[in-house]
Amino acid sequence: MSTNITAGKNTVTFKSGNYQLVGNLYAPEGFDALQKYPTIVFTPPFNQVKEQMGALYGRKLSEKGFLFLAFDHTGYGDSESDIRNYENAFIKIEDIHNAISFLRTLPYVDRDQFYGIGACAGGGYMALTAVTDKRMKAIVTVCGMLDNRSTYLATADKDMAIAMFIAANEARQQQYETGEPVYMDTLGYEGKSPDEIPEGAPREGFDYYMTKRAGAETYPNYSNRSLASIADINALTDATSWAQYLYTPYLGIYGKKALADTGPLTVAYYEKCTEPKELFEVPGASHVDLYDVEEYVDQAVDRIATFFGKYGNQP
Repeated sequence: MSTNITAGKNTVTFKSGNYQLVGNLYAPEGFDALQKYPTIVFTPPFNQVKEQMGALYGRKLSEKGFLFLAFDHTGYGDSESDIRNYENAFIKIEDIHNAISFLRTLPYVDRDQFYGIGACAGGGYMALTAVTDKRMKAIVTVCGMLDNRSTYLATADKDMAIAMFIAANEARQQQYETGEPVYMDTLGYEGKSPDEIPEGAPREGFDYYMTKRAGAETYPNYSNRSLASIADINALTDATSWAQYLYTPYLGIYGKKALADTGPLTVAYYEKCTEPKELFEVPGASHVDLYDVEEYVDQAVDRIATFFGKYGNQP
């Protein structure tokens, strides 16, 4: 476990289960290890590594006085695992718990000003973690995918749902018998040009993940592939079903343009979750705009800092 921290970006390591995870801990300018700082743990969108969305939010929120941890989950990026890119919600939730435990061992972390942010799929994981982990005093989701039941099943009839799960089961069985993971192009982008991708969220996802903007050419640790068995796990992790038991202050952020696709998931979660709660619609922003378009990210960061400041001393 590494803890020698200076202002700016610092590489840290900590254990989650049997594996060593690697993160970047962003510390404010003028950081003093003898002081205590409000602290944020971040969990990213599906399949992302710490150098993508987490790096931008980490830099900007550290400029507002926060310590901010963006880390590679088990099997992603620089973190250890026997299986790579296993988008398993339960493993990621356990990683968040362990990241919180690690951060709370650091003498400069203010345990009374400790917060969580989850983005896209990570929003669902963070919301589920917060139901039982009360070490976080408030949480934020950014363009959160908060209803996996709907994501996997709302547009599927009985036969489609069964076929989807059978395919996942067969991939799991093959891996068990051969010892070799079975991977798939989860987002369906491989071998396609932008013109072949539908407009809206799919097209902007392609632009983010399959180009220099944030793809493997820029971030070599990133892969768009995941285990082919993930549906039979992740369909069971539906944060909205647990919203009525959150009991932790909540801020849901989404882009106005995302009301055509993922934005309603945040609105539905907000409507069902417990008080205190806030909702922030970023004018002009789409789902992926909130990953890295600074015009919109800055608005989200300002609102996050203000919100967290209500549940502890303002940094």
